[in-house]
Amino acid sequence: MRSFQSAPASLVANPMASEALTRLKRRIQATIGLILRVGLFLAIAVGGGLFTSWYASTKGLPITTERSGPWVRWTHSAQLDADPYSTIRNNRLGMLPYSSTFVARYEAITDDAGRRLHSSCHYAIQGPIPNASWWRLHAFTQDGRLIANPANRFGFNAATIIDRPDGTFRIEIARDARPGNWLPVPRGGRLVVVLEILNRTGATGVLGNDARALPVISRVSCG
Repeated sequence: MRSFQSAPASLVANPMASEALTRLKRRIQATIGLILRVGLFLAIAVGGGLFTSWYASTKGLPITTERSGPWVRWTHSAQLDADPYSTIRNNRLGMLPYSSTFVARYEAITDDAGRRLHSSCHYAIQGPIPNASWWRLHAFTQDGRLIANPANRFGFNAATIIDRPDGTFRIEIARDARPGNWLPVPRGGRLVVVLEILNRTGATGVLGNDARALPVISRVSCG
């Protein structure tokens, strides 16, 4: 009758060693999990912070800007106590703007329908003449450069605008010549329209806090 023999000692599992190995594996897994969670948290925190800073210095926040239709005004730009986002934005664009205490600078990158301004389109900008001793309206490329054109005409101001009898004005922004106040933009690309109004008193609301006083930007045609 065949008898069963015991297995060699080297093949018999050591319960204590097996338990220690299991504990080690659990610790390694817990450490890896902790590292992954910390890494994910840092990635979200850093990424979220960078995105917030980019958005705040590019698009603006309610505490740093005022909006009316397509127009945006950075309320603390170039002031001694300017917020860091306004300062970062001016530095990034290489701007040396007037203090917002004395000059209200309104910028528009879309028309009143929310469509991005582009030099391939014809726009009409019209509204009441600003109630100020000095103002000007210019068109720039999206990186803040003046748009070269054969007429060497880059904008209109209180002295050069041809106004209407009712105290309003109309400016045509287009590639091809237009009658009246024509602002040529022959080079293709996205546009930024800037309206600056002098406010000698330093009081807020140079337009009388009336949003209707800001010009309307309408797309006439494209192509």
